[in-house]
Amino acid sequence: MKNVTEDYNDIEQVELAIQAAERMVGQATMSMDATQLQNATQALEEAKQKLEEAKIINLNHDQWEYSNSRLNRLSNQVENAKD
Repeated sequence: MKNVTEDYNDIEQVELAIQAAERMVGQATMSMDATQLQNATQALEEAKQKLEEAKIINLNHDQWEYSNSRLNRLSNQVENAKD
């Protein structure tokens, strides 16, 4: 069984992954560079994976909803830039 510190670390890893994805999406959508857009898409996928793993472990519903809405907004931003 995980302790509180390990749960916090898991949640922190989700937040860091989302922040990294946000930065990459911002850069990619400003530059409209195909490679950067692909890298941003990959960063989003990795952040979504971390979020799902944290949900299974011990992420409360409100935290999950907030993080998921951020990732959905970022995904839409990248998809709109690709079109």
